[in-house]
Amino acid sequence: MTASGRTTSGKSKKSLKNRRVEPKRDYKGIFSRGLYFLIMLVCATALLVGAGFGMYMLSTSDSFRIEHIEVNGNQRLSTEEILALSDIRHGQGTFDLDLELIGQRLEENDWILTAQVERLLPRGVKVSIVEHTPCCIINLDYLYYVDRQGEIFKVLHRGDSLDYPMVSGFSREDLGTPESPGKYWLERVVEVIALLEKRTIFNIEEVAQIHVDFERGIELYTLEHGVTVRMGKEQFSTKLDLLEHMYPKLKAELDVLEYIDLNVPGKLIIKKLDESRE
Repeated sequence: MTASGRTTSGKSKKSLKNRRVEPKRDYKGIFSRGLYFLIMLVCATALLVGAGFGMYMLSTSDSFRIEHIEVNGNQRLSTEEILALSDIRHGQGTFDLDLELIGQRLEENDWILTAQVERLLPRGVKVSIVEHTPCCIINLDYLYYVDRQGEIFKVLHRGDSLDYPMVSGFSREDLGTPESPGKYWLERVVEVIALLEKRTIFNIEEVAQIHVDFERGIELYTLEHGVTVRMGKEQFSTKLDLLEHMYPKLKAELDVLEYIDLNVPGKLIIKKLDESRE
């Protein structure tokens, strides 16, 4: 009881109930977690240091020096040219090579379509080449090789073979973008060449030039006497079947023919230099 005669026991009990009880700190748990983190950090650091040291030992070890370089897929380029382009040398550490960079360097050569470089541990390297295969030559102010995918890949230089059909009717603007109409027609030219290569009577050896007109389609010019063969825009295989059937007789008359027209389905129309007939 207080001096005024009032009791305070109830208020004191209420104050004790509302008082915030501070939890005891789990020093043992904190220490355990800290110790675990420290151990993991030390282990990770040890792994990184060990891996770095291991890579250093591998890169400097004589057990991983290049002794054998395998090159395959090259036909136009010699193995010596491939090695010179790659800058891979005997005695280098196999782990010192930047394989992706070497592949990119090789693909800068006009003849190389793709290049893949891989390690053959412990002492070897393999270089796999896919070369462009030319199927014709296109005239775009300069002469260029075209491969079997319809890709223009190399300007011709002195000494390059001219023993391919010449393609005309294109300008640089016609082939400027993948959506350009020239891209489509160049692919059709490659398609016709592939069909001709499979023929035995009228085949690619009979063709000197292939001309493209975006309105009329494809025209072939025979190697003998330069007779025009009008192929049109489609059904090339069917038209060549008909031409092969008739060509043994027509070949003896090439010197008096102006053109052979295959645009009428199922018919072969010829025009002589002085008249026309079916």
